[in-house]
Amino acid sequence: VSAPNHGDSSPLVARSRTAALLLLLVLGVLAPPGGVARMLRPGGDPLPAGLIEGLWALKLLVVLHIGVAWLVARRLPGWSSRPEQGATRGEGLAIAGLLLVGLLLRLPGLDAGLWYDEIQTLVDYIRQPWGVLLTTFDSTNQHLLFSIAARASRAVFGLGAASLRLPAVLFGVASLWATLAFARRWLPAREAWWSAGILAVSYHHIWFSQNARGYTGLLLGTLLGSLLFLDLLRQRPPTRMAVWAYAWIMALSLLTHVTALVVLAAHGLVWLWQVRRLEAGRARWVPFIGLVLAGSVTVMLYAPVLPQMLTAVSTSGTSAPGIAWQRPGWFVAEAIAGLVRGIPAGILLVPLAGLVVLTGLVDAWRRDRVVVALMILPMATMAALVLAMGHNLWPRFFFFGAGFVVMWAVHGGFVVLDRLVPRLAAPVGHGGLGVVLLGSLVLLPRAWAPKQDYPAAAAWLAAHAAPGDAIVGTEMMDLPMNTWLGHAWPIVTDSTALRRIDSVAPRTWVLYTFPIRVQATAPGLWARLEEAYEVAEVIPATVGGGEIVIARQRDDGAPVQRTRASASPAPNQ
Repeated sequence: VSAPNHGDSSPLVARSRTAALLLLLVLGVLAPPGGVARMLRPGGDPLPAGLIEGLWALKLLVVLHIGVAWLVARRLPGWSSRPEQGATRGEGLAIAGLLLVGLLLRLPGLDAGLWYDEIQTLVDYIRQPWGVLLTTFDSTNQHLLFSIAARASRAVFGLGAASLRLPAVLFGVASLWATLAFARRWLPAREAWWSAGILAVSYHHIWFSQNARGYTGLLLGTLLGSLLFLDLLRQRPPTRMAVWAYAWIMALSLLTHVTALVVLAAHGLVWLWQVRRLEAGRARWVPFIGLVLAGSVTVMLYAPVLPQMLTAVSTSGTSAPGIAWQRPGWFVAEAIAGLVRGIPAGILLVPLAGLVVLTGLVDAWRRDRVVVALMILPMATMAALVLAMGHNLWPRFFFFGAGFVVMWAVHGGFVVLDRLVPRLAAPVGHGGLGVVLLGSLVLLPRAWAPKQDYPAAAAWLAAHAAPGDAIVGTEMMDLPMNTWLGHAWPIVTDSTALRRIDSVAPRTWVLYTFPIRVQATAPGLWARLEEAYEVAEVIPATVGGGEIVIARQRDDGAPVQRTRASASPAPNQ
């Protein structure tokens, strides 16, 4: 592995890299897959399907990538020969201030109620031993890189929702810097800073930064991966550090959430579009090498769980036919509702904001078509994919493009002002964005509220249900109420089971959430609830449709008086 140094800082760096590669090679060759599998899964339980084969694949891919690293080191310089201008002291302080503000705004309410998907992540993955966590991918709810980070966070900081969500906070704060860095590639400095600043106080960005899922990690990976791929297309000379940085960022993004595949596919389409415009030789093929390495490193990282992952992806989504979540009209309505809730004066500004975003996108296309293609193709590919698969159309699938949309909005605002009031465009634009920023701060208590509050629902029932009353839940109450909180309430999935309990109990209370799912998967049960039950209480939630409804069997007496105000429907996150 004695490749030319090509600009590395010292021979010590080259020798250290060589020693590390040789150590990996030895470990990869000598590690017995069967023994490793039993070390990860002790106790004699059956091993997950394909685990040993996956560990064999991991061994081979580690060795393969060591060889590829040697070849790349011989063909490409380690660092750019052009001196890069670093940030000034003032810029460095401004970036630090941006990140500090972003962090502080994501701490209030961090320990508030977990919602269903977070609880599933906690119960199914984070609570498991390390070996089980690393070798389990039985659901697309497994955001593997996030689960690893959350498991480490809880090991350091202990139990609690805050430690579970901490990785999402850190990924979210880092994505503010990534937004600024990508925006500086194609926008004036003032617009780049405003884009990052607006995202820092955004209701939606803060909501997802406090969501124990991988979505802020995916946003970060999308921004960094797009920036690095743009450099691969334009950097002269291309360097091996740029190639490997891109490959690993995209692979880790895919390890966070498999939908990052649409970003990688979009980058491939951009390269195919630009390949004839690139200089012949090394510069033309380096982006393609980065794409291939991103794919191969991803397969290497997923190798132990690859069979499980393919099965989980192919069976993801709600199987009930005709469910509202699968309809484009429902998606549009929910997306608009979410924007209205998270934008100051949203009911008035959302239509105007849509026009401003479109204006910014059109003008951006005139300025730099490659950059726009890198931004818009991943979202278009995602839309085409979920429609083709008949998957649930959840708006959160498109959160990875939030940074791009904010850039279009900020740029579009200045473009409109340049045309309407060219002499006053700058002061009016800064003033308007300042008002938006302050208005966003006013909305933040909504983002800090509990996403769902299952303990509050249990406490309400403890205070209002009489001894001997039956308390039952629908399908989505089993995990949070029984497995997580430790109750032993019966779960009903059809009207027959509910009628049987009604016939013997003095009074029956039913808990449910996400009524769209109940209507689609258990229509008979839903009909029974509408026929014989009344809503006694609604526990508010910030996740769309996630209010916890407590229904009581009707009798001949007066209706139940609610003790808390019901929440209006929240936007689907």
